[in-house]
Amino acid sequence: MSQLISLQGRFYLAPIVAGVAGTPRYLGNVPDFEIATDADILEHTESTTGQRTVDFSMSRTKSATFKGTLEEVSKENLAYILNGNTSTIAGGAVTGKGLGTVVAGTEVALGGYNVSAVTIKDSASGTAATVDPSKYTIDAAFGTITFNDVAGYTMPLKADFTAGTAEVVTINDKESQEYELTFRGINTVNNDKVEVKLWRTKKDPGTTFPLIHEEFGSYEINGRALSDASKSNDSALGLFGRIVKIAAPA
Repeated sequence: MSQLISLQGRFYLAPIVAGVAGTPRYLGNVPDFEIATDADILEHTESTTGQRTVDFSMSRTKSATFKGTLEEVSKENLAYILNGNTSTIAGGAVTGKGLGTVVAGTEVALGGYNVSAVTIKDSASGTAATVDPSKYTIDAAFGTITFNDVAGYTMPLKADFTAGTAEVVTINDKESQEYELTFRGINTVNNDKVEVKLWRTKKDPGTTFPLIHEEFGSYEINGRALSDASKSNDSALGLFGRIVKIAAPA
C-alpha cells in the first residue's frame, strides 16, 4: 500500500483556562501550516586520538514551533492575529451630540457607525435652527458628515442620530493566550484520516497585518508548542503533541 501523503483538512483552536482546553473554534480556510521540531545538542569531543572527533551527543533542550497562514478574518481570528480584545458597539439613539464650531469643507465624526436619522441643529437662542440637509453630505457607514455651507447658522452645531452596531478588535494590548491546536484532515492519497494535536500553543506576539490588497488577504502566524508535563507518563500522548493516523474502512 502506498505510504505517500497529501493532506487537506480543518484547523481548530481551543482556549486553555486553568489548564483545561475549552470549546474548539474552527479557523476557516488555512492554505498552509507546518510544525518544526528542534533541539539544543550537547556534544562531547574525545581527546585521545589527536583528531578531536565528536564521539557522543545528546539532546539537551527540545522544542517545537509552528507557522501557518489564516485567510478568514472573523473578529475572533483578528483578535488572535493581533493579540487584541473583542467587543461590540451597541449603537442606539444619540441626542444633542456637540460638533463644535464647524467650518465649511471640513469632515466631522459623529461618534457612531452605520448612522441614520441624522438631524443637525445650530445653537440659536430660543428655537434652534435645523441645518438643511443640502448643506452637508453624510458617510453613513463611517459616521462622518462633511459640511459645504454653514453660513447663517449659530455655532456650535449639534447632531441627533441613531448609531448602528459594530464589532471592535483592539490591537496588541493582550498577552498571547494558550490554545490547544487540532488539525483534522484527510490523506487524499488513500483517504486515511489524520488528526494532529498540539496540547499547548502560544502565538508569537509579533505579526504583520497588510491593509492594502491586490488579491485576497492572508495573515501569517508563528508560535511555539509548549510541553505538557502531565502527559509524560503516557507514551501515546507525547509532551508536545501527537499525530494519529486513522485507516480508511476496508
